[in-house]
Amino acid sequence: MKFVDKLSEKLLPIVSKMNSQRHLLAIRDSFIFTMPLVMAASVMVLLNALIFSNETVQKVINLSFLADLAMIVNNGTMSILAIVVCYNIGWNLASHYVRSGQIDDPAFNAVHAGILSIAVMFILMPVQSVVTLADGSTAEVGGVFLQSLTSSSGLATAMIASLLGTELFIRLAKFKKLKIKMPDGVPPAVATSFNSLVPEILVILIFAIFVFVLDKTTGLNFPELIEFLIQTPLKAFVLSVPGILFLQFFSDFLWVFGMHGSSILAPIRQAPLLQSIQENMDAFSAGKDIPNIITEPFTNAFGLIGGGGCILPLVIAILWASKRQEQRQIAKFGLTTCLFNITEPVMFGLPVVMNPIFMIPCAIIPSINLVIAYFATSTGLIGKTVAAAPWITPPVFQTFIATGGDIMASILTVLLIILDVFLFLPFVLAANKERHEGVSELV
Repeated sequence: MKFVDKLSEKLLPIVSKMNSQRHLLAIRDSFIFTMPLVMAASVMVLLNALIFSNETVQKVINLSFLADLAMIVNNGTMSILAIVVCYNIGWNLASHYVRSGQIDDPAFNAVHAGILSIAVMFILMPVQSVVTLADGSTAEVGGVFLQSLTSSSGLATAMIASLLGTELFIRLAKFKKLKIKMPDGVPPAVATSFNSLVPEILVILIFAIFVFVLDKTTGLNFPELIEFLIQTPLKAFVLSVPGILFLQFFSDFLWVFGMHGSSILAPIRQAPLLQSIQENMDAFSAGKDIPNIITEPFTNAFGLIGGGGCILPLVIAILWASKRQEQRQIAKFGLTTCLFNITEPVMFGLPVVMNPIFMIPCAIIPSINLVIAYFATSTGLIGKTVAAAPWITPPVFQTFIATGGDIMASILTVLLIILDVFLFLPFVLAANKERHEGVSELV
């Protein structure tokens, strides 16, 4: 126990700083705001696969004419994801400065930071783009922003544009000499626009000059530079087996110390995982081979059974084998919440947090599940994930939705729950023994 306490004392301050760091917080909250869009796109992909384009359904009623609905919904959701995230990061970061008192100007409005972030994002995009024509040939065109840059594929550019653009804007906005004050009686919207006019123009010019110099000196555009330096290496790490296992273990490791591991690591893993599920959704809609095994729905379906730490199997193991009435009572209460992947009642009520017995399996078992699920997927035993289910969707059902209705994937989830229950059992029995020995010592 002393070791756990010492480790917690060292780890907690570091993670607390990470969890409250303004840039990481702005990125994390921005991705949370996009979840309704991702869910809407996933629902349409699923409807298209199970109903609109399903050959069995078409024998009864032909609904193939509704297949274009999935594409229309995608255009307004996944295809503009980078734009939405870019605005949200700028707004969130500027709002942080306002809340913390670092910007005390009543005329300052965080909305301007969000709008400016989008402007900077499009400035960083290439002036000329290569497109594929109907006959299969390619051509270079101007005035066209590719969907690959406005969707999840462009998230790296969006995040850099919003973070750097907003930070520069905030610093320039603090200079009183750069502000244009309007007389009393001018509408607030007009006053705030003129108040931010000079700082915004300067930010736009700085980024425009950077893009111009980059193009003339290297021939590269900014997305190409970012893909080479950041996006490709990060995606290769996150979507690799060692990478996702490391992130999963570290996330659950933080959880058992009372810290929300998924939220803390979201800024690192979210963009590559979103890009991978979008690639799968696009391929699934087009009837092509699904490219990626590792996606966010994959990690949610198999690595978060009942929430962080795979708490649902632990609850079942306690109800089955625990002789400690206080644990059984908490397990009964937590069973309902764990069915919807809400773990806090058990995490902090049992507790799992800072509990030397339950910490170990909760930190390790989710990674074991991912290894098994990866092997099953790579060998073709189960299908790859092609849709995102809401995080509160119960296990098994979540897997069914995420894999586009693959029954074998749902069966695997059931088998993993059974396996996890048996993996948790020795620790539940150890908790019984600990209780018995503790009572004996008191007597």
